[in-house]
Formats: sequence, C-alpha cells, structure tokens
Amino acid sequence: MDSIRTVKRTVLLISGLVFCIASYTTRAEENEGLSQQIHAAFHYLVQGDTSRATKLLAEQEAIKYDSHQLSKLAIMLHIELENNDAAERSLLSFESRFADNPDTFAFAADAWRDIGHRAGIFSKFVFYKKGVQAKLRAGEIGPENAEYVALQAGASAHGRRYGADASLQKILTDKAIALDKKWGYIAKLNYAQNTDDQQSGLAAAKAAVREFHDDFVVLERVAQYYWTIDNLAQAQLTFAQACECRPAQSWYREVKWINACYQVAVFSQEHGLAVKPGEQALHRLLAFYKLPTEQNVDIAGLLLDIAHPENSQLAVQRLNQIIIHANDKALVKRATRRLAMLNSRR
Repeated sequence: MDSIRTVKRTVLLISGLVFCIASYTTRAEENEGLSQQIHAAFHYLVQGDTSRATKLLAEQEAIKYDSHQLSKLAIMLHIELENNDAAERSLLSFESRFADNPDTFAFAADAWRDIGHRAGIFSKFVFYKKGVQAKLRAGEIGPENAEYVALQAGASAHGRRYGADASLQKILTDKAIALDKKWGYIAKLNYAQNTDDQQSGLAAAKAAVREFHDDFVVLERVAQYYWTIDNLAQAQLTFAQACECRPAQSWYREVKWINACYQVAVFSQEHGLAVKPGEQALHRLLAFYKLPTEQNVDIAGLLLDIAHPENSQLAVQRLNQIIIHANDKALVKRATRRLAMLNSRR
C-alpha cells in the first residue's frame, strides 16, 4: 500500500513538474513572440512609420506599463509624433517605474536629448538638463558598470547649472578606464573633448579605432570627436567605418547608426569631401530601410544629389516603389517631383 502511495505521489510530482515546465515554455515563447513584435514595430518606427508601434501598444495596453521594452517603444512613438507633452509624462513615469535599472536612465538620457532637439528654444535647456541628470543617475545605480560610469563621468562636466559636480569628472573617467577598455576609451574621449585636450583626444581616438575597428559604439564616438575638432575628412572616414558596423537593434543606438551613415553623405555634399563613401553609406541605408516614408525619400534624394548616375539606380528604384505603393498623396507627389528633377538634368 505504501508503495502505491509513493508511486502516486511521484506521479503527481512529475505531473506538476511537467506542468511548470510547460507553463514556463509557453511564457518564454510568448515573451519571445512579443519581443519580435516590438522589434518589428521599432523597425517601422525608426523609418518614420508609426502604424505598427501604435497598433502593438494598443493591443498590449494591459501590460505596457509593466514592460520595459514596450515603455521604450511608447516613448519613442510620442517623440516621433512630436507629442512632447506626452513624451515628457511617459519618460517621467518610466524613470519612476523602473528606477532601479541603470538602463532606464541610459535610455532616458538619449530620449530627453531627442525631445530637446525638437523643442522650442526656450524649452531646450530643461530637457537637456533632464538628459544630463539621467546620465548621472545611470552611473549612480550601476557604479560597477563601465558604460554607465562613462555616461556619469561625461555628464559631470556640465557642472552645477545642470545639477552635476564637475570635480568628479576626472575621478569617474579614471574609474571607467579601470573597469573596461572599450568604455574607458569612450570616457577618455569625453574627457578630452570637455577639457579641450586635443593631444590626448587624438591619441585616444587613434588607439580606440586600432583596438575596436569593428565596434560601432567606439567608431561613432571617435567620428563625433573628429567632427568636434573640425577634422572633417577624418570624421567622414570614421563615420563611414561606423556605418559598416551596424549594431544589433538597440533603440537609440540604431538611430545613431542611421545618422552616422547619413552624415557620411552630408560631408560629401556640403563640404566637398569624398563622394564614394557617401554613396556606399546611403546604399547601405536604402538596402535595409525600404518603407515608403519621408525619411527614405530624404535618403534617396541625397543619393541622387551626390552620386554619379550609374550609382544612383537604387535611389531611383526606391522612389518608384514609393510612387507605386505609398498611400500618402503628398509623399507620392514629393517622390514624383524628385524623379522629375533628375530626369530634367539628363
């Protein structure tokens, strides 16, 4: 009899274990499915198409406030729609709800700055200050993570007006260097830029590119540094290298990748620098982003402006696709006009 009870108990335990494993597997699959939906929605959003993000957030209304990733998507949707009031409220709520996660504030720093770029002149400082304070907070919460310490170090340079302590910049920079080589280079470049130490900055830039020649984050920061010191040829070259190293989709990191590629071509157009890197960078963007949006019309248009005719066929193809498939009449008209300008020059 005891053996029968033992067998029954064992069967019940195994059944319970199987149920738990099955439940866990189902939740994992659901989470993976949601992650893929967020990824797809952001792929549209980063091109200027808000439809998928709007739909997904409406479908996930019940859980979006508990989800770190859905919250990020909602914030970036508000910003794309230029709804700054809603973006500000969402960001403040996001920082409060996920206050123990340093990534919250690393993301918020970029988002506050993004809002600041789009805000009116009298509001810019408020948003930029919030961005600085978010960087400071990221380092405070993640004091052993070199990425967040590097953010904190760079933000410290802004001083009391931004709620920072400039005297901590060198201490935090040295800490980031000790924690990690990659983020140590980022911290060195920030410090050199903030202190106008061009000799140290150039040395750090060259060493960083040599050691991290295929790392987007490092290459993009080095390119920004060269641009800051007006070494435009080197900036274009390094932005072009960064454009070749598309990062895994990571919110503002992907936005920075788009901007890096686009900037290569802007240097070609506005400063008379090499055309080929600009052509290659825009080809890379048009190969990856294919939706009928204003942003992609801009990319195609810039390629038409700088490229030799034999190298502009992808831009012509994209504009024709927009004319055929876009539902936005104004966008179709703009693409049609852009192609007409090209034909009139031939």
